[in-house]
Amino acid sequence: MRKYKIVGGPKEIIVKQGNSEEAYKLFEDIINQEVSQGWEYHSMENIAITEKPGCLQQPITRYSYMLIFYKDEK
Repeated sequence: MRKYKIVGGPKEIIVKQGNSEEAYKLFEDIINQEVSQGWEYHSMENIAITEKPGCLQQPITRYSYMLIFYKDEK
């Protein structure tokens, strides 16, 4: 049986022009951290999250990345 774990990716990625490697490094660090704890990387998905801020305000939709990991349980 597999056990899954979801880890949220960086919410906002801002890098200097021409330095997209910094953005990749953020995801690489998350993946390496989880792998070092015994999790195996499965995939990355983009999801929409809609928040209802208050009764007179419009809902706000933000897009976020989630990284999916798994480990086999005995």
